[in-house]
Amino acid sequence: GGLDVYYPDYDTAWAEAGCINTRPLPSGRPTYSSQIACCNGAYAGQTSGACLSQLPSPPTMSPTESGGLDVYYADEDTAW
Repeated sequence: GGLDVYYPDYDTAWAEAGCINTRPLPSGRPTYSSQIACCNGAYAGQTSGACLSQLPSPPTMSPTESGGLDVYYADEDTAW
């Protein structure tokens, strides 16, 4: 299996790269507890979306409805 942490794939061009947990962990790479944390930390400005597209359940630009209301409202019962 892979490592318990994810790290940026610096061997791939930045616009196409993502985060991996392949052994062995290269020396000096930052590590993150999850794949999405790695994408947010290492590829936050990546306009191609390559890193996020590699997630098991990647976000979409056109989400589908799963029931519920078509509006959002404030949850005033929860503290800030």
